[in-house]
Parts: sequence; C-alpha cells; structure tokens
Amino acid sequence: MTLQNTLIAFFTLALLSTAFKENPVYRLVEHIYVGLYAGYMVVINWYNYGKPTIMTSILKEGKWDLVLPIILGLLIYTRYFKSVAWISRYTMSFMLGVGSGYILKNDFRSLFLTQIVATFKPLYVAGNFQTTLNNCILVFGVLGTLTYFFFTSKRTGIFGVTNTVGKWIMMIAFGSAFGNTVMARVALILGRIQFLLIDWLGVVK
Repeated sequence: MTLQNTLIAFFTLALLSTAFKENPVYRLVEHIYVGLYAGYMVVINWYNYGKPTIMTSILKEGKWDLVLPIILGLLIYTRYFKSVAWISRYTMSFMLGVGSGYILKNDFRSLFLTQIVATFKPLYVAGNFQTTLNNCILVFGVLGTLTYFFFTSKRTGIFGVTNTVGKWIMMIAFGSAFGNTVMARVALILGRIQFLLIDWLGVVK
C-alpha cells in the first residue's frame, strides 16, 4: 500500500461517494481534478502549439501572418468582460465558418454520401437468408425513420405504418446506444473496484 495508491484510492472513493450523497469531499476532489486537468491542458497546448508557433514559425521563420489567428484566438477571452464580451462572437463565427467549410470539403463524402450509398442494399440475396433479412431491416428501417420526420402529411394508412416502424427502429437504436454507454461505464467502475481490492488493499490476488 504505497502513498501513490493511497492517494488514488482516496480520490476514487471521494468521486464515487456522490452516488450516495453529494458532499464537501466530493466537491473538493472534483475541483482538484478539474483544476489539474485544466492546468495540464494549458501546459500541453503551450508546448505543442503556442511555443513552436511563436518562437519558431513567427520569430525564426518570419511567418508573421500567423499573428492574426493568435489575436483572433485571444479575442475569445473577451467574453469574461461584459463591456467587450461581444468581440468574442467574431472568434466563434470564424471557428464555426472554418469548421463547417472543412467538414463540407473533407468529410462530406464520408459522413453523408457514403452513409446514403450504404443503405442501398439488395432486398433479396439468393441462398443467404440472414443477409436478406439484415438488408430488409436496414432499408425499411431507414425509410421508416425518414418518414417519422416528415411532418407535412397525416400519419395514416401506409404512411402511418412506416412512421410507427421508424419510431420503433429509433427506440431500438437509442436503447442499444444507451446500453453500450452503460457497459462502458460498468467496465470503468469494475476497473476502479479491481484497483481498490487488488492494488490498494491487496485482499484479492
């Protein structure tokens, strides 16, 4: 039982204590964690991006055009001053514009077109019932989900059926995603319990 393991165990138990009741110890550890992470990211970003850009790219290589994005980035901190908080909107607008343009140029095909093409499946595959069933579920599930968000027609007849199918497909998909999230969290808590019982207390070999 080393000092390092004892500190880790204390932080682990303090963070888990909020499952029973929020308490001052949990809030203290939460603030310490957020503070350490924020400080760590400041140092990492400075040595990985800030310092090389200023000391090497600008001062040594003379790329003075990089001063503009640095100033634009610093302007986002004006939001902490009420009198000039509106200036930070320029930085946010620039980031959103550049980000949207980058996505449309580089990722539009993979994030949009490729997914559309992937839904064009043959409804019948000779000699392979499983693939046929999977393709039918995929195609009709996508069509049903799309009709669920079609609000300009009454949900009656065949349109009502496809609407209901889409609703159930989305419920199953959301349930599966939530289940995966729960399983990931369970894996994390099991890892912490193993640390407490094996590495810290040593009661389990």
